[in-house]
Amino acid sequence: MKLQITVLHETNTVQLAGDLDLYNVAAARDALIGHLAGKGALELDLSGVETCDASGIQLLVAARRSALALGRDFSIHTTALAIGKCSELLGLLPESLPSHQR
Repeated sequence: MKLQITVLHETNTVQLAGDLDLYNVAAARDALIGHLAGKGALELDLSGVETCDASGIQLLVAARRSALALGRDFSIHTTALAIGKCSELLGLLPESLPSHQR
C-alpha cells in the first residue's frame, strides 16, 4: 500500500491508496497514530483504496474512536467501492463510517 500524507489548511489529511487489508493495516495504523498525536482535525481520504477487509474497517473505526476520545475533529472521505462493500458484508450501517465533526 502506498501511503501519502499531506496537511491542508490546518487539517491533517491522510490519503490511503492500495490494499487496506490484514497485510498492510499495520503500516496504515502507524501513520494514523503519528497523526493522532498532532493537532487539528484528522481527515482520511480513502478514494484510492482498491481492496479492504475486516481489519481495514476495524482500523478505521478505531482511528475514529481514538480521535474523538482525544477531542479531535475526524472525518472519513471515501469514494472507494471496496470500503462500502466490506462494511456492507460486515453488516455495518453507512452511518458507521461517516464524516464526523466533534
